[in-house]
Amino acid sequence: MAANEVKVKEFKSGPRAQLEWGFGGRRRLRDGALLIALFVGGIGAGQFIISTSVIESTTSALTGLLIVGVGKTVAHLVYLGRPERFYRMFLRPQSSWISRGLIFMIFFVMFAAGYLGPELGFDWLPWTADSTFGQLLWTGALAAGVLVMVYDGFAMASCKSIASWHTALLPVLFFVYSLAGGIALTVLTTFAAGDEALDDETMLTLDAFLLMSMLALVVIYMMNLKGSTKTAKESLRLLTRSSLAFFFIGLAILAGLGVPLTLAYLQHVGDYESIASGLLAASAVFELTGDISVRHSILRTGLHAPFVDA
Repeated sequence: MAANEVKVKEFKSGPRAQLEWGFGGRRRLRDGALLIALFVGGIGAGQFIISTSVIESTTSALTGLLIVGVGKTVAHLVYLGRPERFYRMFLRPQSSWISRGLIFMIFFVMFAAGYLGPELGFDWLPWTADSTFGQLLWTGALAAGVLVMVYDGFAMASCKSIASWHTALLPVLFFVYSLAGGIALTVLTTFAAGDEALDDETMLTLDAFLLMSMLALVVIYMMNLKGSTKTAKESLRLLTRSSLAFFFIGLAILAGLGVPLTLAYLQHVGDYESIASGLLAASAVFELTGDISVRHSILRTGLHAPFVDA
């Protein structure tokens, strides 16, 4: 039998797990750094957006900016493994969503830093946050932040050989998760700093809406896998009936969505005003755990389809 015939038969034998993105890849912790980069980029941008639009907290907005500018950059450097080649990741925006995502990140950092500059003591800057130019910077930061939040979903959806990723649901799913993660980080930051800017009732209402949206999107995602190809169905089986079910069912759904929704309901029907901030903070921890868990689960169940996949 010819060597190329053997390769074809091996390719037809069944789905193959992707081993480049996320913990559990060929390079173990280094591949896991990409998951961290996608996670911190999304929630950091979400925190900046929440901290400058829903409330006004310079401390929280700066925290979100640093999480993206420092945390995401460091995680990408660890993933790359060769820092001197980092510049190459910017060179293929016409074909690579990773390149586009890093460019979005640069624009976000520039616009956000420019907007926050006058609020951080840089009085010599010829604009203020409330001036026309300051508002233009803020608008640019919001637009770039949204792109940072969704690009990982587009990067995964562009992988046509991985059925569980090749869906328009992922950009929407990761955007909503990033926004909810931004709320969680905003709550934790303002709670730790003793910032009075936090409006518990507004944050609770917005958070509950996002939690219900996330639950609906996760259910739709699972139904989409169930009605798709054999490879997609295998991904669903891994999500729900393998060791990864601990992360997806246990941490992402029960802990990351069920517990925060329960806490939100209890706070709505009960008299918990004295501990409202504490309940929000507890919910935020569970939500962040669920956020990284759902991303990890979807990455790890990404399967390359065999040559024939009906």
